Amino acid sequence: MFKHRLKSISRLLALGLTAQAAALCLGLAPAWSVDSGWAETEGGRMRLVIDPAPRDDGTIRGMLDVSLDPGWKTYWRDPGSAGIPPLLDFSQSRGISFEKMEYPAPVRVDDGYSIWAGYTAPVQFPLTFRPTPSGGTQIKAQAFIGICEKICVPFQADLTVELLQAQSVEDADSRAVDDAFARLPETAGADFRIEKATLDPSGKQLTVAAQLPAFRPSGVAADLFVAGPEGFAFGPPKLISDMGGLAQWSVRVDPPSGPEMAAQTVTLDVVVTLGQRAMEQSLQVSPVDER
Repeated sequence: MFKHRLKSISRLLALGLTAQAAALCLGLAPAWSVDSGWAETEGGRMRLVIDPAPRDDGTIRGMLDVSLDPGWKTYWRDPGSAGIPPLLDFSQSRGISFEKMEYPAPVRVDDGYSIWAGYTAPVQFPLTFRPTPSGGTQIKAQAFIGICEKICVPFQADLTVELLQAQSVEDADSRAVDDAFARLPETAGADFRIEKATLDPSGKQLTVAAQLPAFRPSGVAADLFVAGPEGFAFGPPKLISDMGGLAQWSVRVDPPSGPEMAAQTVTLDVVVTLGQRAMEQSLQVSPVDER
């Protein structure tokens, strides 16, 4: 069982909005570092970074940037039986609505107490927003993540970014946001996809089969990560077979209590990793008796 020994942490709030006076004197458009500034704790730090340039669909992109000290780790959206998934609350924001947070492909972490899904290096979580017609825009996040070395530290911070009209962003920040989205798992394709996913009649055992790319690095094994609705928990996957480009896993499922839960259709987000490649696919599964 994962050992949680919590330490008290400091809460820092910084605003990184400063105009470039020299640029104004030259008659140039000001460049702004549209980030909240770093909030720090033992083992790491985090900040909110926004690229204010609207996309073709009208959305605005950003990222939660988490920097980890060597040896420290943090959690994926569904870490497993132990861990703290990242939580962001944008309800205090003004002039913008939060649409979604996305997650890079995780790795399997064995900390000696439990095995879970997470990140062992600095990680950026892409964010998508949509402006609303309500005047000035302030993006305010109450962020909560867990970072661990030998102990788990709950890291909480208030992160705020003010967006101004005709505001530009530092090229480095804009590229960092673009890179965060580019590192997300690819969508399912002909050579890399989930072939089949089934739940046993009890709803407590999931079997997943995935088509793997024809080219795979020597000695690299595929891995599977599963996230589901709130209240569902998933054990570490067990590889059943890996032959002919098709890998199959068995995953223990702990559904929420209640007899009706075992019979319901469940939407799952499944990530398969293979070396430098990762694929994510959403699918629906229902308990099936295949006898």
